[in-house]
Formats: sequence, C-alpha cells, structure tokens
Amino acid sequence: MNLYQHFKTVTIVDMNVLLEDQLKTDKILSEKIEPETMIIRFWKTQGIILGKLDTVLPDFEKGQKVLLKAKQNLLIRKAGGLAVVCDDGILNLSILYSKYTPVIGGFNESYDFGIQLVTHLLQDQHLDLRAGEISTSYCPGKYDLSVNGFKIAGMAQYRSKDAVMVMVTICVTGDQQKRCALIKDFYAAANTNQDPKYPNIDVKSMQTIASIIHKPLLVDDLIENMIGILNKSGIIVKTQKQL
Repeated sequence: MNLYQHFKTVTIVDMNVLLEDQLKTDKILSEKIEPETMIIRFWKTQGIILGKLDTVLPDFEKGQKVLLKAKQNLLIRKAGGLAVVCDDGILNLSILYSKYTPVIGGFNESYDFGIQLVTHLLQDQHLDLRAGEISTSYCPGKYDLSVNGFKIAGMAQYRSKDAVMVMVTICVTGDQQKRCALIKDFYAAANTNQDPKYPNIDVKSMQTIASIIHKPLLVDDLIENMIGILNKSGIIVKTQKQL
C-alpha cells in the first residue's frame, strides 16, 4: 500500500483516555487535521459503546440493565451504529484525515481506504480478509472484515465539517463468543418487537485473530507490529502523547 500517494506524514496518538472521553478525543483531533496528514489513534477501553439507533429500542432501559448487571460501563455515541464491546482484547483504531484528500475523501472512498489500510496493517498476520456484511454479528455492516466467514473487525465512519473519522474495532484475543452473547442478551431484552433493523446474533459468527492464527496475540503486540509497518510505508511517522 503506497500511503505516500495520499499523505506526507502520519501522526500516531498514544494516550490513555477514559471510555466517556473517547469520542470527544477524536472530535478534538479532527479539528487539528492538516492537509496531507493522517492521524491514527490506537486505543483500548472497557465497556459497551451503544449507537443512537439502540436508544430508540422499545425496551432500551431493560437492555441497559442487562449490561449494567454484567458490570459494563456504557457510552452512547451521538451518531448511528449499533452496540460494540470494548475490553483489553479489542483494538480500536481512529483514523482521521481531511475529507478534501483527493481520491479517498468521499464517503464510500473513505470506507474503501479504511479496508485497505487495515488490511495493510494486518499483513503480518497472513489473514485472508474479505469485506462484506456478516449479518449475524453484532453491529453488522457492509464494511465488516471477515476470515472464512467469521467477522474479526467492523468499521464506522463519522464526518465533521472538514475531517473524515473512520473508527475500526478489531477482535484480537479473548472470548469472542462471550462478547457476542452479552450483546445478544442486550437485544433480547431491548428489542422486544423483534425489529429486523437490529441483529439476530449468532454467538459463533465472530472470531478473534488469535483464534484464527492459533497463536497467542496481545493487543499491545499487534499495535507495535502495526507501527512497525507504518514506519516502513514511505512516510514520516510522528508520535503525539497529548492533545
């Protein structure tokens, strides 16, 4: 992947942020976007990020109680999307750049770029990645990434006045069936009308990278590997530790 065709520099943001401040942090970063510069923020957190669509479920409060009983912190994002799990085995990437970037600044083009970038950053895991919706996963979407039919990553996009923000959630390690079961229980309690807009989750529809490659893999090790790949991509790599 020739990142230098689009950018001169990439800034890696390395900072710890609480769950409730994650989306606010990306918003602040999006206001500092410069031409020919991409920002990548690698992050982990604990809890469930719920989408705006989740909040209009007929029994949303009952669903919330299921998650709170499971001792989960909750964050409701203001944009669309559906529930996703965050924990120490899940890697999140926030990819930010100017929406005026030629070729990759459009809505669909930004998703396509996100797929290309994630595929590039996962190259050392030797995965046969495919893009396309895994309808029985949690937060299913057209830009899901899967291996042999099992979803390992999902993608969402937010756009501000001048910036593109592509958020990627990658299942690296841990009990993915347990994560799926938690979100399945949430919808069982909240989607009492069985609205087809919400997923009918199969707890076996998703896997982690570690389970697919049959090797231990920690999120921090994967981040280190991805940064190494970026350093070989022909563009200047900078690190930022505060906003």
